Amino acid sequence: MRSLGVSVAVFGLAFLSCAQNARFLPPVSLDFFVESPREDPWNAKIKNWQSRNELDQLATAQRPPKGGQLGEDYQNFELEMRRKVAADTVAWIQDESRRHYIPDGEVDHWATLSEVIAQDGDDCDGLDLMTFDLLRKLGFSKDEIFRSIVVDKETGQHHMVTLWFENADRRDPWILDPTGVVTKRLVRLSQVPKWSPIEMFDEARHYRVEESPNASAVAQR
Repeated sequence: MRSLGVSVAVFGLAFLSCAQNARFLPPVSLDFFVESPREDPWNAKIKNWQSRNELDQLATAQRPPKGGQLGEDYQNFELEMRRKVAADTVAWIQDESRRHYIPDGEVDHWATLSEVIAQDGDDCDGLDLMTFDLLRKLGFSKDEIFRSIVVDKETGQHHMVTLWFENADRRDPWILDPTGVVTKRLVRLSQVPKWSPIEMFDEARHYRVEESPNASAVAQR
């Protein structure tokens, strides 16, 4: 038994020694982005998947696919994670705003992201830009998130927030407030009735926000 134990110990030391020595081997140099040649045997299968996947994404953007429990669980988990990301972003930006809020003064200057970073802070529009930019980088699409000027109906105060139209649903967006003036948590626009959006824009588009012609009829029912 003793000799067996010694043998196991020696084997273990030898294995450990190999693992330690492996760290000193020169790394293999790989070029990950070589253009695939036409004769590559995987070309046909990969291109077939790419074309079908593109069509599938276009179709599912218009109509979510029907399936079994796995599909339902997948969609619910995606929704849960995206809401968590949005809520965590709001919480982080609001926390940072307590230390990095810098009022513009007499001139209302809308900073770019590099300007916000360079001056180590900004007012609501610069902090909102950080919210918007971060969500864009995390995969929120151009049809889902927009920057928005909102106004307090009682005081006329203006503020900048990001509106998230979840799954491009245009009825009642989530409000992501960088400083907590409108709301300190993730809520729907309908939950803060004293605030109203008047302008909405992103990197390339600009929209006015007006009352829908159907809104009055719905309210009178």
